[in-house]
Amino acid sequence: MSIAGIRSNRGDGYQTMVAFDWALTVLSDPNCLWLEVDSITYPVDDVVIGKADGTVIACQCKKNQTDFKAWSITDLSDELDKAADLLSSQQRIEVRFYSRNNFGDLAKLREHSSTQNNEITYRTSLGKELQTTDAALTARLATYAHHLSSYDFLRRTKFVVSDELDRMAEVLCERLRNMMSNADAAFDALWRTLDQLGARMEGNSTSTIRYRLTKDDLKATISKAGSLLAPPIDIVETRSAFAGTSAIGRAWRREIANQRIPNPTVNELLSAIDEKKRAILLTGLPGSGKTCVMLELQDALEIRAQASPEIAPIFIQSREFADLVTDLAPVSRTPL
Repeated sequence: MSIAGIRSNRGDGYQTMVAFDWALTVLSDPNCLWLEVDSITYPVDDVVIGKADGTVIACQCKKNQTDFKAWSITDLSDELDKAADLLSSQQRIEVRFYSRNNFGDLAKLREHSSTQNNEITYRTSLGKELQTTDAALTARLATYAHHLSSYDFLRRTKFVVSDELDRMAEVLCERLRNMMSNADAAFDALWRTLDQLGARMEGNSTSTIRYRLTKDDLKATISKAGSLLAPPIDIVETRSAFAGTSAIGRAWRREIANQRIPNPTVNELLSAIDEKKRAILLTGLPGSGKTCVMLELQDALEIRAQASPEIAPIFIQSREFADLVTDLAPVSRTPL
């Protein structure tokens, strides 16, 4: 593949990463309802996010500038025209420019505008260098939105500089691990869905091609991949709940003449756990000692847990919870 082709593919991947980051926000933030990739509704169309209050965030993604130079007003003239047209026509719109390169004088002017309470103080506080940038921006805006001031444009626009592509992917994975189970499967499913959304593909589906994903669509995607939203909880609280549950039904006599007879089955179970067996079934006739074996196993795992925080054993004596009328017991006795 040519260098130009490689760069084009990386540019498409960059846009998908930005969309992926917003998809996780839609999943986690109740104020965000949907997102579009390559929208057919808005001129700033790479990634568009809809919020519950009616606000729309329209994102333009530019992977990097030629020779990795800073973006100038001239370089972004077409994109600035589209943004100005959108901002002037709709009041509940915000625009965000994304790139791996910095936005130079534009970003500096935007930062200055954020420190000013109104347009009068903004203009009186501009230094010579910022006046030059503001004049160039005002002239650019006059093409499509002559009634939109540079101050209003800057207050409703943000310039975001992204990290390296590899680091962007790492951050997405970190967010996923803090949000849901089976993060690897969720990553693959979401990436494929967002990529197909931008390409107007539906995989093997024959349904009408979509351009928007709602919060429920994203939840269905990760659910189909075998993942569940699982917000992080306090580990100390969780371990305390585990300990409380494990104590229920555990008063079981395991000694004969004050002597506890070792059972080799416990070692076999520990070996199976060390080998990371996903499921282990212990069978035996009534009274053969299954409960005693499981209690010995729980004791051994709790000792291990003191040295390894990755281990969180829990013992559930199911008959103790047989009379529950709800899915969950009180917090201190939750059967996890």
